[in-house]
Amino acid sequence: MNRGNNISAAGTNRDLAALRVMLNFAIQQEYLSRNPVSRVRFLPEGPGSIRIVSYEEQRRYLASASPTLRDVAVVMLETGMRPEEVFTIKRENVHLPKAYLLVPNGKTRFARRNIPLTDTASTVLQSRLIAAKGSYLFASRLDASKPLRTVQKLHMNALAKANIKPGFRLYDLRHSFGSMAGVDLATLKELMGHSNISITMRYVHPTPEHKQIALQKLTHYNAEQVFVEFESHSQSPQ
Repeated sequence: MNRGNNISAAGTNRDLAALRVMLNFAIQQEYLSRNPVSRVRFLPEGPGSIRIVSYEEQRRYLASASPTLRDVAVVMLETGMRPEEVFTIKRENVHLPKAYLLVPNGKTRFARRNIPLTDTASTVLQSRLIAAKGSYLFASRLDASKPLRTVQKLHMNALAKANIKPGFRLYDLRHSFGSMAGVDLATLKELMGHSNISITMRYVHPTPEHKQIALQKLTHYNAEQVFVEFESHSQSPQ
């Protein structure tokens, strides 16, 4: 199988960067005299794949998902957490009385954060706490002392059962959280654990439902202004 046919330009560039590092190390150890890929150019990268999952797709997906996948998806939709952050939630990370969850680790210091919990997220985590046999709320089926590694097969089965075409990646549920209307960028940046606000802006793609709500708010606001203007004129002295 040709891996180049199955990964994006960004993935190819990451592979090339790793290969360069390994070959440079081989040169330092005097196994090689030169790096044969040092002049190979990286591929141009686009803005990335952004897929916002609509409310209707969310409903069908959750109805078709297995219990484990449904819990993972609900937590992602309610908190904006990354899949691996959900997989590695431990008992001591969950603080239900104060309605927040600690993400203690991450690739940057911004990924380590406290996340406020909605009632829906709290309900899911409460049930996982009761059922958990070890430290991890989403433990491996084969070893309760280790976290879940992937739900890809469950995810693909749910997409097929729900007849969602084109499909979406599990990670796109995080994009859907990021597209929430009415949340300022600074707050969204903190919730999602981004290192800078320019990353957060990539996620802000309002759904058609959000746009409709925004237009309804505008219509309501304009109607109020007309009423206020009418009242001011009717009460002014003649």
